[in-house]
Amino acid sequence: MNEPGFPSPSVLAAPRGPMTFGQILDRMFQLIRANWRPLVGIALVPAGFIVAYCAVVFAIFFPFFKPLMENPQPHFPVMTMVWLLAVEFIGVILMTLIYALYEPAGVYAALEINTGRQVTFRKAWGVSWSKAGRYIWLAILRALIVMLPVLVFAGVIAGTVGLSIARGQGSNPYTMMMLFPLLMLLYLGSMVYAVLVMLRLALAVPASVAEDVSAWTGICRSNRLTYGAKGRIFLLALLMYAIAYAGFLVVEMVIFFLGAMVALAGMLLHLTMAPWGYIGIGVGALVFLCALLAYTACIWAAYTTLFAVVYQDQRLRLEGAAQAQAG
Repeated sequence: MNEPGFPSPSVLAAPRGPMTFGQILDRMFQLIRANWRPLVGIALVPAGFIVAYCAVVFAIFFPFFKPLMENPQPHFPVMTMVWLLAVEFIGVILMTLIYALYEPAGVYAALEINTGRQVTFRKAWGVSWSKAGRYIWLAILRALIVMLPVLVFAGVIAGTVGLSIARGQGSNPYTMMMLFPLLMLLYLGSMVYAVLVMLRLALAVPASVAEDVSAWTGICRSNRLTYGAKGRIFLLALLMYAIAYAGFLVVEMVIFFLGAMVALAGMLLHLTMAPWGYIGIGVGALVFLCALLAYTACIWAAYTTLFAVVYQDQRLRLEGAAQAQAG
């Protein structure tokens, strides 16, 4: 039965064999174009959280920024900065948890649609909530695998610098000349390591959802299914990032252009900052949040659909059609 307010998703024929790079992209766009309401609708939940979070933060901190806009000061209040950082930290934790639950729901919907089956909003989110602990633990494991070695190396470097300063060697130019290349190598090495590991873990959620396995088993399955496909996955993700970034720039340019035109009209009409300027800021913030909502939902729907298609394509390549369809 379809969800109230959701039309029946368009069902496309399931792939019969492994696909090329271009065919994977084409398949992803076909699925999104034919089923954009359920796929984007599922992604509106975490996207809505982002919009609500931004709106709440704006409403809380606007009274602090209002005096700065009226009478700019050379120094930003320290406590305001501390509160901003604290709120941002809390927001990152909440967003991580919400995305850990959204990703299985979005992947499940894309997997079902890609194999020619219909899906509903309630069913997709029900699958995620039924195994919420597993998917949150999977998100934590992935973060630890990617970040823990990087943090250890960063701690070693930070400790080395701290010992040098404590021993009075911080002002030694030769010491700093030796540490700077180490810091650059750490940064580059961390980026390379993170990218390689993320490619290995790219199919962990689709594997865990489709095969109903534990978080660790899903990670192991992803490591196996990405064998020989990491370059393809990297290029697909990079292309998606480029498309998303270009779309963001276009939306940003349109919003700022319209905002500049409104501000110019206000100046020509000699409108005062209070109340018209604040009304304009509020309307601009509302437009920005709506654009952010639509943009985020579309991008997340595209990424989950892409990895679902890649997962089933890899199963076709490595394990045959029977195993892929069984998932």
